Amino acid sequence: MRFQYSSGSRPLDGFTLKRGVGKGGFGEVYFAVSVGGKEAALKLLRAEAEIELRGVELCLNLKHPHLVHLYDLRTDAEGKRWVVMEYVAGQSLSNVLGQYPDGMPHDLAREWFVQLALAVGYLHDHGIVHRDLKPANVFVENNSVKVGDYGLSKNLSGSQRTANTQSVGTVHYMAPEIGSGNYSRGIDVYAAGVILYEMLTGRPPFDGESAGEILMKHLTATPDLSRVPAEWAPVVTKALAKNPSQRYETMEDLARDVEGAGRPAPVAASAGVTT
Repeated sequence: MRFQYSSGSRPLDGFTLKRGVGKGGFGEVYFAVSVGGKEAALKLLRAEAEIELRGVELCLNLKHPHLVHLYDLRTDAEGKRWVVMEYVAGQSLSNVLGQYPDGMPHDLAREWFVQLALAVGYLHDHGIVHRDLKPANVFVENNSVKVGDYGLSKNLSGSQRTANTQSVGTVHYMAPEIGSGNYSRGIDVYAAGVILYEMLTGRPPFDGESAGEILMKHLTATPDLSRVPAEWAPVVTKALAKNPSQRYETMEDLARDVEGAGRPAPVAASAGVTT
């Protein structure tokens, strides 16, 4: 993988690039160290990344233990835009899932998913919909989950269809209503449900030979729950409801049910018997 800058480069004042760590549709990400020795991730945005810039500006300075922190938005001497953000040394959830082709241990899936759900719920509480939840945008470091990559994030109040929002996201995680331009918090709930299904089974609920085939399955097909543990099936079913009004209303509600899935019901204390 070739990057624009090599180790030791200093394109942004105050930081030295150590290595490239990732490339995507919106730019390149580098591991860097500040003059004072602080580790950071620097993302070089493509010149035409106006959508990414809007998402980043929305999420600057949001602080939650399970969100990747964005520190600053900078411009270098050549006019290129950079995002300065928290460096997460672990791996993506996508890479972790590759180690569990039949699904993750349930206790680990529960622990990590609840962290993810609370982070996304925090975005919703601040009027922001993520719009691109997928394992590649979730990172794990020291058993702690961090949700990142806010490039497609948008205000809930301004999330109707525009020329730039007709096909955002990744097809395996797209809610059915995205085709009609509905970008409410329900699309994040649905995407989280897909991630939960994948954590439990090792694969997403719908696949196909083309993006169109996968999108049609999101619209019309019933997910196969035969590989989902029975005690988790009601949670997955509700998260993946085709009708957004039948899904979990909030990520906190989803997190609560995941927290309880597969656990024995609490035993009510019996009243004393008087003779």
